Formats: sequence, structure tokens, C-alpha cells
Amino acid sequence: MTRISFRWLSLLVLLLVLAGTSLAIATQEQIYTIKKGDTLWSLSEKFIGDPYYWPNVWAKNPDIGNPHLIFPGQKVRILDGRLEIIPAYPEAEKPAEETANNESPQDSKSETGDVVTIKILGNEGFILTDEQPLGMVVDSVDNRILLSKDDIVFLKMRNISGVTVGDTYSIFRRGDKIINPHTNKPIGTMMTNQGFLQVTEIRGETVIAKIGDIFGEIMRGAELFEYAPPRKEIALQRGTTDQKGYVVASRSGKGALSFQDVIFVNLGSDDGVADGNLFYISRPRNASAVIIKHTGEMQLPDVVLGAAIAIETKLKTTSALVIKSVASIHIGDNVSVVTH
Repeated sequence: MTRISFRWLSLLVLLLVLAGTSLAIATQEQIYTIKKGDTLWSLSEKFIGDPYYWPNVWAKNPDIGNPHLIFPGQKVRILDGRLEIIPAYPEAEKPAEETANNESPQDSKSETGDVVTIKILGNEGFILTDEQPLGMVVDSVDNRILLSKDDIVFLKMRNISGVTVGDTYSIFRRGDKIINPHTNKPIGTMMTNQGFLQVTEIRGETVIAKIGDIFGEIMRGAELFEYAPPRKEIALQRGTTDQKGYVVASRSGKGALSFQDVIFVNLGSDDGVADGNLFYISRPRNASAVIIKHTGEMQLPDVVLGAAIAIETKLKTTSALVIKSVASIHIGDNVSVVTH
């Protein structure tokens, strides 16, 4: 009986040892050596299963000048669903031009030479500030209140001499006034994209047009702006401005914003922002009462909430698609353009 118990005890100990070994192996970090053609995007997709994770890796590794020009020979640590770039060894610390086939580090290209693009939704609208509408829908051939696809409408254009048959214009509806959450001063008016129309005939001062695809209810009084075909993706490019701003509105109107939400910021082309620029979104970090009691007031680094890419830049505002969020994003949170 004692011999049998001893055997069972020995087997149990062996199983525990094996289980402990398996656990150690499972939690052991994996080291990957970066090869030519790797990008933070591809590494995030390969090891994390989420290509949109790469802004986190970039944010935590300021020594990486361009997120899509990383050095062959550098090491990546993969552990617990995270990627960490191990500081490059001296032999890997060469100019980007030498390690990326003489590509300029200012180009948003991977080591394969392909432009890095982000998929976007399109037709997100904008905040009207100083922009002027090109014209207005004043009437239609019937008395219906709501206008639809293929309806014939009459336009009043601000500069009719510049209008020709075949011209296409986007149709927008005015929405709510947008207020700066920090100064309480008005920023502009939310404009919602309702569709587009195409000029079919010009009779004196009256322009006749046919409505094409629609994205919402169109009514008389809708305003016309320059038409831009919907884009399905946008190329990432490095920012050139150190201006900082805020999240001032969202397309959804939700209080808590996250991945794939469209936000609006109070920075635009007048501030040096361009389509494809990356924004970091952050919020001031508050020290705990215990820390303040012992150390007094102190300035701490902001909490990084996520990243967004500029998809349509206007004079003073920009719409941006959130491509990564590690915490809920709110109106009033800080934004800064990524320039490195």
C-alpha cells in the first residue's frame, strides 16, 4: 500500500514539474530579429494579430524615427501579447538611407518601397470655419420636401462663370455649432455630407443638375462644396508641425470614442496639418492624493489614449479616423501631430 502511494505521489510530482515547465515555456519571451521588408505594421499583424497595434510600439520607442523604416538586425521582444523593440546594436545603428535601399526617411514607405496606407470609411463631413459654399440647392422640378437620387434640381451658384456642364459638387447639410471645449469659443458648424450632384444644363443664371448617389436626406437649402471622390484608403505621411490641439467633436456624437470612430480636431492646413498625418491622443495624468501629500504638486507625462490618422484637412479643422485606442477618448482630449 505504501509502495503504491509512493508511486502515485511520484507521478503527481512529475506531472507538476512538467506542468511548471510547460507554463514557463508558455510565458517565456520570444525574440525576433527584424529582417529586410519588416514594418511595425507587419510585425504587429504577425505576432499580435492586430496590425493597428503598431502605434503603441512606435509611441514607446521614440528612437524609431519612421515607424515603417526599422533597421534589419534590430531585435523585437514578444511577450504577453506585447511587442517591444530592443535597442539596436551598434552594427544596426546606420543611417536609414543605407538600410532601406537609399530611401528617404521622410517618405512614408516600407522597406519594400510600398506606400503605407490606412483603410478609411469616407464621406465623414467637416467643420465649416472660413470656407465658403460654392452654391445652393434652391428648388426641384416637383414639390417634394425630401430630394433623392436622380432628382432634377435648380442651383444658385456663387460664381456662375466658373460652372460648366458636367461639373460635380458635393451636397452638405448644416448641423450643430461646434464649441472649443477648453475656451468655450465657437469653432464652426458641423457639415454632413449628403451626396453629390452633376450639372446637366445652364440657363442664364440658373444651373440645372441631377442628384447622384445620396448618403442622407437632401432638402432645399443644401449647400454645395468642391467634390472629392470617396477614398477607401489614405497614405500615411510624417507631420511637419508641432502645433497641439484638442478633440472638439465626433461623427457619432458618442461620449466615449474608440477604434474606428471619426473625430474632429481644431488643427488644420493653416496649422501645417495634411491628410495622412498621424495624431497622438492623450490626456493629462493626475497624481494620486497620496503622492501629492508626500511630494506636493508635480507635472507628470500625459496618458496616451490612442492614435488617429487625418483623413480630411480643412483650413482650421481636420477629421481623423481613430486607428488605435487603449482607453476611451473624450471630447477635450489633447492631440499632437507625430513628426518623428
